[in-house]
Amino acid sequence: MTTHQQAPVLNEKLKRLITGAVAEVDPRQINISRQFTPAQRFQQSISMIRLAEQVVTYRLRQRRPDLSEIEAYRIIRQGIILR
Repeated sequence: MTTHQQAPVLNEKLKRLITGAVAEVDPRQINISRQFTPAQRFQQSISMIRLAEQVVTYRLRQRRPDLSEIEAYRIIRQGIILR
């Protein structure tokens, strides 16, 4: 039995964001990444995740100085949105 999946519908704002992100990709970096072993690609991914967590934690603690670093990491890792 075959199931057919429909492509997700993208609104114009999301289309613009995706187009902008793709435009920032450097083809030279893609060529370098293609030469990486799976382990190297995995390590690069982990490094980017850690950097993103550090940035978001820093920004969250600027908005909420009452949070400890551990609390801020917990919040961002759980995807909790604080306003």
